[in-house]
Amino acid sequence: MSDILERWRAGEGLPGVLVIDGHTHIGAWPTGATFESLDAAVAGSLAAMDAHGVDAACVLGGGYMGTGQDYTLGNDALIEFVRRVPDRFIGFAHVNPNDRLEGVQAELERVWAAGLRCIKLINAYQQNYPAQGPNLMAVYRFAAERGMLVINHSWPNDDIAAIARQFPSVDFVFAHYGSHQDPLLREFPNLCANIWTLGPPGFLERGVRGVGPEKFLFGSDAFMNPMSVGIGLVVYADISDDAKRLILGINQARLLDKVGALPQALRQQHSL
Repeated sequence: MSDILERWRAGEGLPGVLVIDGHTHIGAWPTGATFESLDAAVAGSLAAMDAHGVDAACVLGGGYMGTGQDYTLGNDALIEFVRRVPDRFIGFAHVNPNDRLEGVQAELERVWAAGLRCIKLINAYQQNYPAQGPNLMAVYRFAAERGMLVINHSWPNDDIAAIARQFPSVDFVFAHYGSHQDPLLREFPNLCANIWTLGPPGFLERGVRGVGPEKFLFGSDAFMNPMSVGIGLVVYADISDDAKRLILGINQARLLDKVGALPQALRQQHSL
């Protein structure tokens, strides 16, 4: 049996395993807020992470991503959130491509100057702005020029194939994995998938067999969902412990390290 699973079921957590949640949220959403304030967000996030043995979390914005919202305010909150606990939180800045191109470019420059090295997109929720529209192509170019990691809620397969081919130096991450992405994950070395999804039983095992464990990243979609659900998808999967270690943290750490976003404390602690 898996040692990782045995220790998890025994209530020991994930000792000695690097765990990076690659998909968490803070801030207001149309259906409510994940936390009442920034102070509560910091304290509540750390409490949840500590309870589940999560070393660090990639933090994405909340309701400020929506059409009609001022996404710069969301980035303000994100920058402050990460500043308070830089060894545990990795910020993913956001832009709304429906803004003027000048506004998008100015915000990218601002978040870069503030130290953020990763970008989260969700254009499917923003009047379905086209994945290859001019403002998003400007985002990809910025990411290529500066060396940034890009995660998106979703890309149509044809679009992300063209984008990944045009920007081979940028690592692109699907925020929600689906088996229809497998051919792309096999073809493009700069594509990975966050596993958070309500897939059928065995979906992760089939993905690992067909694509390889190096292409998958743990994510829980916290703090809207319990971290334990995302972790359970990995620790209970019928795959090797080596594969589980890759998915729980090592793969994400390598992507973050490439763009200078991996906290130094984690690199030293886990000899990365």
